Amino acid sequence: MRAGRWRRAVGTAAALLLASSVVDGCQVGPAPPAAADLRTGAPPWDAPRDAVSYIDKAGFERLPLDFSGPSPYTVNIAVTVDGKPVQVPAGIGVDKRRAEQAAVHTHTTDGVVWVEAKTADEKPTLAQFFTLWGVRYDAGCLADACADLKVTVDGKPAPWDTPLLRNARVTVSAQH
Repeated sequence: MRAGRWRRAVGTAAALLLASSVVDGCQVGPAPPAAADLRTGAPPWDAPRDAVSYIDKAGFERLPLDFSGPSPYTVNIAVTVDGKPVQVPAGIGVDKRRAEQAAVHTHTTDGVVWVEAKTADEKPTLAQFFTLWGVRYDAGCLADACADLKVTVDGKPAPWDTPLLRNARVTVSAQH
């Protein structure tokens, strides 16, 4: 009987070692994020799933999903390409798989952008927002629309990389 118990114990231990080595070789948690590639095609543009790589590319700190800065505020952003409205999707700057977000993010599809920075001195920009969204944006182009790029803040012309200020109404339009 002793030999039978010993063989079973050795067999059980071997099975446990094999199982633990298999588990150790498997990745626990979400896979590494995909690269933050900025899209240049026509809209619609969804929010990136692997938002952490876009958060990093935009120069933001990764914050927990429940983070709310000392003085959160909103900005309204409207985008048009060739005169047609482009929906600003929910989930920009939010990575639910990793429970992290950027200080700038969206919860809804109505163009309301939340700014929940760690300090009131932080001034995120429109260019950072488009990087979070994963859309090419520079002084001359919005994705592949590289003619007649216009930015206004509260109805007045503004620079392409304007800061996202409290309660501002930002519009971005471009043509092909």
